Amino acid sequence: MTFAEIVSLLEVLVWPAVAIAAILAIRPHLSALLSRSKIKLAMFGQSIETTLPELENVVEEQAGGVLLPAHIEYLELLRSQGVKEYPAGVQGEEQRHLRPLRNSGLISTLPRDAYLADVRTVQLSALGRLYLRARVKKLADA
Repeated sequence: MTFAEIVSLLEVLVWPAVAIAAILAIRPHLSALLSRSKIKLAMFGQSIETTLPELENVVEEQAGGVLLPAHIEYLELLRSQGVKEYPAGVQGEEQRHLRPLRNSGLISTLPRDAYLADVRTVQLSALGRLYLRARVKKLADA
């Protein structure tokens, strides 16, 4: 093996280690920057600037406190499935389960502004997607 071949082999083997070391060194700084980064929300002609952790707190307050694990599981299900259908409308215990999610704006229903018993489909709203993103970020930082 020649010297040039050894150097090229070292280049191939060393650069991933250097990249990983750099990522590990920079990660706390990136995390701090992202947790304080601002997002801009525009609703009804008004816009506000907030952070993802602050948005998560607002959503939980709107839902009447910290969401139950069953609520979070349902939101994750909607994120993976896209739309959940209820051909006969939302019935029984499921209504009590979905009401806080709908009232806090985490899910949207079709038809809009219908009673849950008349709802045919449920999907994750934009606010619900932001909430899940903030939650994932919070879990990653912990």
